[in-house]
Amino acid sequence: MINQFLPSIDGMRADGAVLLLKWDGERSANRCTVVITKVEVDYIWRQDSDDMAQSLRTALADYRPPQGIWFRLPPASS
Repeated sequence: MINQFLPSIDGMRADGAVLLLKWDGERSANRCTVVITKVEVDYIWRQDSDDMAQSLRTALADYRPPQGIWFRLPPASS
């Protein structure tokens, strides 16, 4: 599941962003958390959900480096 996002994640890393993925075994709802930060521009993005792939897809779609989007998201699975 994560492999399809690796090119986009690597692009974010190259742009200076930090990406955190968390699966929380202590919660019964919203167990998956995606956090993206970029200190230089005071950017913080966070979402808790039960669908890590969808949250990651949304996070990557919302992230915009200064030069515009430099990656393509993998197609959404049905």
